[in-house]
Amino acid sequence: MKVRKFTPAKIIKKHNSLTDGYIPKPPKQVLPDRLLNALYYKFEREGEIFRITMPELKRLLGLPNEKNDRRIYEAIRILQAPIVIRDFRYKGKEVAWLCAPFLSRVYRWKERLNEFEFCIDPMVIEAIKQKGGYTPLDINICNRFRTKFGLKLYEMFRRYANLPNNHGDIDSRAIGVVAKSIEELNNMFGTNYTSPSKLFSSSPTKSPPPINRALKEIERVTGEVYHCFYDKDTRSFIFSWGRRKEDLYPSVACIIPSKSIEPFAKWYMDHFADKVNEPAGYLRKIVQRIKENTMGNIEKYYQLYLLELGKDPKSCFDPKTNKFTY
Repeated sequence: MKVRKFTPAKIIKKHNSLTDGYIPKPPKQVLPDRLLNALYYKFEREGEIFRITMPELKRLLGLPNEKNDRRIYEAIRILQAPIVIRDFRYKGKEVAWLCAPFLSRVYRWKERLNEFEFCIDPMVIEAIKQKGGYTPLDINICNRFRTKFGLKLYEMFRRYANLPNNHGDIDSRAIGVVAKSIEELNNMFGTNYTSPSKLFSSSPTKSPPPINRALKEIERVTGEVYHCFYDKDTRSFIFSWGRRKEDLYPSVACIIPSKSIEPFAKWYMDHFADKVNEPAGYLRKIVQRIKENTMGNIEKYYQLYLLELGKDPKSCFDPKTNKFTY
């Protein structure tokens, strides 16, 4: 049986002070936001000062075949311009609003011309080091977005994905609802629209404005459907969504649905674990490794498990999310 090649997830836990913040300009460039996520990935693993080669940086940005480095240098310069971060603590005081560069400096030594050294601004570090909320993001998914509108709304939806809400008449599934003013969306997108219709149109015949384009791109990239309408009474854009596919999994990295993890773990023990001294403890370890997606050859074993259940592994796999659906 041929085993499908999987793309490993690259998960960041992006602090909500950055998820809620924004890069003011430019509205048509998504690469600076993708670069911020890539550098955050390095920061989480190596600290506030880290080195990276141009080929590695391109891989983290999803641009391994990019020959023109000019766009990357331009994105680096944009991250050295002030960005806005909200609501965190610094030296014992509450910070409501900060305008500072994400990158304090970037340089290359002459003896290592193909290697950059990045340094993140100290006050920004304080914001992202603090305990508090964060948004789990897979930068491989983020890198599939080609518009800033799509990526920023996707990050917003991930930020509020698990909101408990009883809106509407639907009792059988969780509904998430977020309201944003035109000023908040202009800040998020780096735009300067004064009319709601310039941001969102309910007419399918018109050329898609930013919100319509973003919702279509999110559906294309992730397969998830979100909704938006403009509420004239509150003068706000109302975004809503139902239960996401990702909510069916215990973590962003996990590729096995929650309902199947324990049965699969027991099947694995029965078939591949001999003479286990403490079966209960070993089962817990297997379950944890499945949830964290750290189990070796997990795709191969799970496909064998599905075959034994009489299921077609190919039909039980979603290539858009790189996850099994059964």
